[in-house]
Amino acid sequence: MADRLPSATRFLGDTRAASVIEFALILPVLLILMLGGIQLVTYIDASRKVGLIAQSISQMISQAMPPSGSTVATVTAADLHFSYDSTLVLFPYLLKDAPRQGLQWWQDIAITYAAVAFTRTSSNCTGGDLSACYTAAVAWTSSGTTGGNYRPCKVPQLPAADTTPPNRTTLPRSVFGPGSIVAVDVVFNFRPTFGARFIPAVRIARSMYVQPRYAALVNFDTTGNDGIAVKCPGF
Repeated sequence: MADRLPSATRFLGDTRAASVIEFALILPVLLILMLGGIQLVTYIDASRKVGLIAQSISQMISQAMPPSGSTVATVTAADLHFSYDSTLVLFPYLLKDAPRQGLQWWQDIAITYAAVAFTRTSSNCTGGDLSACYTAAVAWTSSGTTGGNYRPCKVPQLPAADTTPPNRTTLPRSVFGPGSIVAVDVVFNFRPTFGARFIPAVRIARSMYVQPRYAALVNFDTTGNDGIAVKCPGF
C-alpha cells in the first residue's frame, strides 16, 4: 500500500496533458466566436452597402435633365438597367452569395424604382407635416425587376411615420409636399455562410426618397422598354 501511494500521487499530479484537454474543450467555443464575428462584420457591411445602393441609384435617376422649355425629365429602360448594374460595383458580395444559392446576381437582390407625384388637396397647410394636404400617386414603377416589391399604379401612397419600415404602398410623412420624388427600395436577404441551415435569413430593407434635382418630375419614356418598368395612367 505504501508503494502505491507515490504512484497515485504522481499520476494525480501529472499535468502534462491538461493543456491539451483544455484546448480541446475551448477550441469549439473559440471557433464559434470567430465565425460568428466574421458573420457579424459581413452583415454590418451588407447593411451599409444596401443603403448605399438605394442612395446611389436614387441620385442617378433624380439627376435626369429635362429638355429645353420643359419641367419634366425622362428616363428610359436603358437608364434603369445601367443604374441597376451599378449594384455590382457597389456590392460585389453578390457575385459570391448568388452562386452559393444557385441564383444569378440580379435574383439575389430586389431593387425597385418609382416616381411619385404629389397633388395639393388643401390650402390650409400649417406646420412641418404636409401629408394631410397632398395626395401621392405613382407616375411610373419598375414592375419588371426581381422581388415583386414594386410600388403599384392606381394605388395611393399613404403617409406613415418616418420610423415605419419601408412599404410598397406607404411613404414617410416628411416627404409629402410640392412636386415629386424618386423612390428607390432595396431588399436583400442576408444568409450566413456558416450555419445557414439553422439560422434564418435576415431581411435588410432600405429605401431612399429624393426630389428631382433639375425637373419637377422624372417620368418614364417607354421607347425601347423591355418590360423593366411601366408608366402609370394619367402620366
